[in-house]
Parts: sequence; structure tokens; C-alpha cells
Amino acid sequence: MAQVASSLQKLASLRERIREIEGGSPVHVERVHTGVGAIDELVGGLPRPGLVELHGSPGSGRTRLALALAARLTTEGRLVAWVDADRTLYPPAARDLDVVLQRLLVVRPPSDRAVWSVEQLLRSGCFPVVGVSGLDRIGHAGPGWAHAAEAGGVTLIVVAEQPMRELPAVVRLAVGRGEAVVVRDRAGRTGKGAPLPPWPECADPWS
Repeated sequence: MAQVASSLQKLASLRERIREIEGGSPVHVERVHTGVGAIDELVGGLPRPGLVELHGSPGSGRTRLALALAARLTTEGRLVAWVDADRTLYPPAARDLDVVLQRLLVVRPPSDRAVWSVEQLLRSGCFPVVGVSGLDRIGHAGPGWAHAAEAGGVTLIVVAEQPMRELPAVVRLAVGRGEAVVVRDRAGRTGKGAPLPPWPECADPWS
């Protein structure tokens, strides 16, 4: 028993040392209410700072859910950045979802600069929410994105077709069949589902 206690004490000391090396105490993560029921009801709002993944097949509503979040922010006068890696974001349809285009920065970098662009936008802290879509793989970028989000105090929303296991997401939602389901939540809210908000007919092209 004494040996176990000693090991636990050493582990605690090691964790403290790692925090010192990485720059101090752990970052406080808060949940910010969005006004979008599928997010607020399921996970208590967007984690800030933190990474959120919305994954689902084409036509599932994953992009539209992300844009509903962007719409709430931009109508409140906030800025949102979106890295459109595959160049499929259609601004007029985003406008039909009430996104204020004057407050939406769409970035379309070369394919080999998309991951880097996401990190720079996060680290800048200029946008409370940064979205990214059209990336099939992110390689080893996940931890870097997490650190950049912490540095900027920002939420990153990753829209993907399949779960990105390499992404250290605070929240991971599976979107499909008219609802969003919590696959992962560091606060412990897993397995719950909530209906997606209704979409206008003009938004049908969104995936």
C-alpha cells in the first residue's frame, strides 16, 4: 500500500512538472451557451477554449449545424473565421441561414497550407470561433491546434465525414437522421441525442 501511495505521489509530481514546462497551470475551459439547442442541451454550450468535432455523412446536416452556430455569433456582432479547405462553402446559402457575411472570414488556402492556416487563426485570438471543413486528414496537427486554441482562447469546430481519432476533441458529435448524438464529451455527457434545428428549404444544398 505504501508503494502504491509513493507511486501516486511521484505521478502527481510528474504531472506538476509537465504543467510547469508547458507554461503553468491548466487552462480553464468554460461552456458558452450558443442559442442552438442541439449544442446547449447536449453539452451545455461550446467549450472555450477547445476543439469540437461534428462528423457525419454528406447530407447529414453537419455543416448546417456549424453554420447555425456561426449565425448566432455573427448576428450578435461577433466575428467567425472558416477555413474552406475543399472550397465547397457557398456564402449565399450561409446567408440564407442568417450568417452575416460581413462578419464571416472565409479562408481558402492552398491544400498544403490549410492545417497551418487553422493554427494561425486559432492562435490570433481574433475570432471566438474558427470552423474548418474539407480536411480528410490532419496528421499530427491535433495537439498543435489544441494548444493554439488555448493560446487564443478560441473554439475550433471541425466538420468531417468520419471521426478524426487524432483530434483531441473536447466534444465529438455524430450528426445524422435529423439529430446530433454525443460520442465524446470530457464533461461526461455521452450517448445523448437532440434534434437538429429546422432548416429552410433554401439550405438544402448544405451537407
